[in-house]
Amino acid sequence: MRLPALIALLCLANHAAAQEPEPDAGAISAPSERVDALSRSALYRDVLQRETPTEEQRQLEFNGESLFGLFLPAARPEPLGGVLLIAGAGEHADWPELIGPARRQLSDAGWHTLAITLPDAPDGPTIISPPIADPDNQPPSEPEPGADPALLAGSEPADSPAEPPIGLDYGAAAGGLINAALQVLKAEGAEQITLVARRDAGYWALLASESAPKDQPPQAMVLYEVRQPAAAERPSLGSLLEGWDKPLLEMLDRGSPLGQVQAAAHLRIARRAGHNGYRQLDLAPIQRSAVAQEMIGKRLQGWLEANYRPAQTQTEAEASETP
Repeated sequence: MRLPALIALLCLANHAAAQEPEPDAGAISAPSERVDALSRSALYRDVLQRETPTEEQRQLEFNGESLFGLFLPAARPEPLGGVLLIAGAGEHADWPELIGPARRQLSDAGWHTLAITLPDAPDGPTIISPPIADPDNQPPSEPEPGADPALLAGSEPADSPAEPPIGLDYGAAAGGLINAALQVLKAEGAEQITLVARRDAGYWALLASESAPKDQPPQAMVLYEVRQPAAAERPSLGSLLEGWDKPLLEMLDRGSPLGQVQAAAHLRIARRAGHNGYRQLDLAPIQRSAVAQEMIGKRLQGWLEANYRPAQTQTEAEASETP
């Protein structure tokens, strides 16, 4: 079932919730807000699992936990490689910016794609979807099952309050899930795998990949508006970028003050470390287009093709480097 149908299916939970009697102000507590927030993430997964064809679903086992990802095979007999797409905090595995469009477009272009979301941080930010309309102005009606259309259609993750510290266990859980996803793509026949991560997921992707051998996946990475989670103090994003010596495409908005500062800082890091495979893509002119997601997908596809190395060529190159 396509995204519009999912939106229609989900458009009723918030509406139903709006009809429930409001509790006394004194009865509202932070723990109850956190339970409601975490249920949003579970709702994303439940709806996607229910409405996505079974053959596209892959169960990922890691650290005693299980999450699922959305898999699409390459539209060719032999895949060019695999692309692991990782949604940011508060997003889902078919997020309408980058994740969903790219997983379909790249599959059509010849790559296996697998889209995932990272585990919920035990003490992470509260995720609350923005309201569609003022519930006080809604006419009374009978509650119906469903969910908020902002859940799957929203292009912006919900605002979050200050994050409490995330323990080392979360980094291990995120790394375990990423490694499990890489193994799924390898089992499907993808020899070269590229990670594509949005926002804070880019930090965890770099952290999970920093100890990977050069000849092991991921062989390349794409970071979309990468940012360091406020609760993850060490290592710094800059040090992780400095330690990454494989091809890397960073997509950022140089039209914003923060984007300008980040672009300049990351370019200095790459030059200082001698990373010749580092590239930047300015999102500012693209995001103003009505077909922004298609354009971003085309740029991503072009970069993947430019960095594609057939298995035989890659083996020969590694042999030539051996003394």
